[in-house]
Amino acid sequence: MDKKEYFDHMSDIWDARFYTPDLVKRLEYLVAQFELKKGTTLLDVGTGTGGLLPLILKCVGSEGFITAIDFSKRMIQRARDKFKNRENLKFSITSIEKLPFKAKFFDSVICFGAFPHFEDKEKALSEMHRVLKEGGKLFIAHALGSVELKNHHKGLSPVAYDMLPEEAKMREMMKETGFMDVCVIDKEKCYICRGRKQNVTLFSL
Repeated sequence: MDKKEYFDHMSDIWDARFYTPDLVKRLEYLVAQFELKKGTTLLDVGTGTGGLLPLILKCVGSEGFITAIDFSKRMIQRARDKFKNRENLKFSITSIEKLPFKAKFFDSVICFGAFPHFEDKEKALSEMHRVLKEGGKLFIAHALGSVELKNHHKGLSPVAYDMLPEEAKMREMMKETGFMDVCVIDKEKCYICRGRKQNVTLFSL
């Protein structure tokens, strides 16, 4: 079973297994750190069954728009079923390594619970940087710290070896793909890596 098959297989039980009252509280804390405003155009990378969507939809309001993507067809189907009446929400089955969006399109990019599963993390960061507007921010987040996440994945084939890079490596990759003001918070029940796409100012003579 490869990763796509694994997440397809898990889609029917995902919400019941993972979205406990304790996790919802942690998600509320995480989303409060994402600096989202009404009217934000946002890309939700690795949306899964849409666990973050109720919270981020509330933040961006009816004026905002969310594009939620995942490589698992069945995860996306589950999310679509739950949010089929939302006009400011669109779903797409796509790979993070080749996003079908034009450059400088999104105000914010959120990648929750998905980054360790990307085969080419540098390419993923590069694509997320490309689709961000200048000054836009990327938030990579988990409801577990990096050590907790590593232990959580143990024995869960085929994701047993999927883990977050060490902080120094994460900062290096973020900077090499063009992000600045990189900040990493890694503690019990919380991981956030934030980076901003640089504004480019053109001077005329």
